[in-house]
Amino acid sequence: MSIDLFKDPGGNKKKLHSQYVALKKSPAFKPARTILRSIQKTFTDPDGNFVEQFQTTGFDQKTFELFLNELFISQGFAVDRRYDRPDFLLSRGELTIAVEAVTANPSGNKGVVPYSLFPDIDSTDSELVDLYRHEIPIRLGSPLFTKLKKEYWKLPQVQGRPFAIAIQDFSRPGSLTSSSSALSQYLYGVEYEVKLDEAENLVVHHSPIDEHVKGSKKIPSGFFELPGSENISGVLFCNTGTIPTFNRISHAGKGNDPGLRMFRYGTRFNHNPNAVLPAPFMYEVGERQARKELWNQGTIFFHNPSALYPIPIGDTGASADMYLKGGEYITKFHDDFHPYMSLTAIFNESDNREKVDGFLQRAWEDLVKVYPLDEG
Repeated sequence: MSIDLFKDPGGNKKKLHSQYVALKKSPAFKPARTILRSIQKTFTDPDGNFVEQFQTTGFDQKTFELFLNELFISQGFAVDRRYDRPDFLLSRGELTIAVEAVTANPSGNKGVVPYSLFPDIDSTDSELVDLYRHEIPIRLGSPLFTKLKKEYWKLPQVQGRPFAIAIQDFSRPGSLTSSSSALSQYLYGVEYEVKLDEAENLVVHHSPIDEHVKGSKKIPSGFFELPGSENISGVLFCNTGTIPTFNRISHAGKGNDPGLRMFRYGTRFNHNPNAVLPAPFMYEVGERQARKELWNQGTIFFHNPSALYPIPIGDTGASADMYLKGGEYITKFHDDFHPYMSLTAIFNESDNREKVDGFLQRAWEDLVKVYPLDEG
């Protein structure tokens, strides 16, 4: 039975998530509405409350599930959502993977909390170190540990199969612009130090991390070393499971709205082998010369080196894989274009071109100030 993501909420109108309201009413999100109406025709809701959650307090989480559904389908998986747990059973050839989706949410019972693109801290070196070394691992570690305790691998539909957790961070302002590096530290219990040697060659050293501490909160590092974690084959990280992704992909395809101009800009993997920083990018969505956005762009799968049921490298469909081999932590990128974070700017076709060009010029200048064009 199909669902209707945009049905009248009835008595829940006061509880509607502000971003759901924008999605439903704003002309800027017409492409997203078009593709979501197509997706909902075949999307299964085993719990019976998906639409209510999508419209209210679970907007971020349910958008993430919709995104994962399209990601897995795009990678050739048959998606089975008959069960209430876990969220997905994926089949392709002889491989079947069980996947549970989870999001890191704002702390405390604050009701509907719209996410923000920009962090609420000053970007000083000490704050950024604390953010990636302690705060983000704690925010992501809590929901992962909660899922670990639920022991999904004991369910009949999961037994004897690889089981993975997919996670996205909505926990704080600016969380969607954070890369996966903080999560990798927590999962493997390893801290990375990157520097250039005397010959200007990039050298990466890693050292063990015992714990992550933020205020009164403290958690042990090394999720893949926790008791029971051998039952988890890996963790899929995403920071693109949001409405802007649906909007861009639709606008570049069948949901194109000729009344809109859409631009994507951010940072991506730098192909210079000695690059310390990612490379900047910017393009207009839907332009013929622009790169095609794929559902898996920017996703990375972290393999558990102690997994009882390991998943072969590349078989989840993620854009990149990170794994341990011969004592070395290796990241394998499967696609030429791997964005770490991006923002979307939307304009009306009738907007003053000088104003649009001025905005884009300033945005690009701000990017290259931090991430210079040094790619080799």
